[in-house]
Amino acid sequence: MGKRVMDRDPVTGKETVFHWNEHDDNYAVEDRQDVTNIIKDATNKRNETDKHTRYGDGLNKVASIPMSMYHDWVKKGYTKDQKKMKELLNSPDLRKFRTREGKV
Repeated sequence: MGKRVMDRDPVTGKETVFHWNEHDDNYAVEDRQDVTNIIKDATNKRNETDKHTRYGDGLNKVASIPMSMYHDWVKKGYTKDQKKMKELLNSPDLRKFRTREGKV
């Protein structure tokens, strides 16, 4: 099994890797992203609030979602479904990306 990095974006930490199997001519393309800095930043911002911190008027940032995840949500149509977006943003599985406490 071989692999080769085809593309790397230093800004987003996203890279595309081509994997191939020389024995049966199968291949796969993998997109992956280092989200360590996104999680650190979201955690720092979340620690500045608690669940009683009021939302201001206008737009309020509630999460920092990695672009690879966001693009997947766009493909699946989630970004056009407000109920689904609330479900995703309130999910315990995605808590590490939340930038403030409380529920959306």
